[in-house]
Amino acid sequence: MKKSIYSLTIGFCLLLSNLLFAQGWEKVGQEGDWKSTAGIISMNGYLYSLEHNGTLYRTDKNGKYEQLGKEGSFANVDFGVALDDEIWTIESGNLYRNDAKTLAWIQIGKSGDWKNTVAAAAMDGKLYTIETDGTLYETSKDGSWRQIGNKGEFKDVSTLQAMDSYLWTIEGGTLFRTSIRAMKWEQVGKAGDFEETISMVGDNGFLWSVEKDGTLFKNDKNGNYMQIGDKGLLKEVTMIAAMGGKLYVVENGTLYRTTN
Repeated sequence: MKKSIYSLTIGFCLLLSNLLFAQGWEKVGQEGDWKSTAGIISMNGYLYSLEHNGTLYRTDKNGKYEQLGKEGSFANVDFGVALDDEIWTIESGNLYRNDAKTLAWIQIGKSGDWKNTVAAAAMDGKLYTIETDGTLYETSKDGSWRQIGNKGEFKDVSTLQAMDSYLWTIEGGTLFRTSIRAMKWEQVGKAGDFEETISMVGDNGFLWSVEKDGTLFKNDKNGNYMQIGDKGLLKEVTMIAAMGGKLYVVENGTLYRTTN
């Protein structure tokens, strides 16, 4: 759990930041529009949402949405990420890349190669996945792949995000960042700072994290953080995404976003 006691200097800076970042929320679209949503990703100024029946929708910043493709076309999706203007999905252990405009799709790699995937993220034109045994893999667009690091090296990962050419992971309640280029990882912040984190998303150089009690934090790349809004503000939130410097959440079937 993140601590609420800071040094005088840090406390003053966070107080100033909170004043500048006065938290406000506004409803996007109509109440209940998102009651059947199973997951969301952001890409190119749109939110792409998948409903429990496997139907895909695209929503603009004003809340106007449209169905993409046939109803139930994505019924077997287990994971979905945005990668270079495409939607990459893992469905029943198979990997697909889908054109976000036409929904034309092709299978990548062999059938069943991704059946053990437990986490996925996209970064710098490649897909990164972690398998059940904790091994990290990198997949290129042509389907070629390689193991990153040692077998089982990421076995304690509970959350995976990609931001600014780093993979960000929470392992045993501690935040780490991994540089694929340098093949190097390092701890960010203090051990245990993220032990209560249940969701995390990166945008514009910041990581937004939500704790079990619904409290929202904004974290910079060096491990400094500040609480945003009241404690427990997001306790009814089921999904979180970031786009264009704003945070989007689904709460009780309705979409909201930050106003600043």
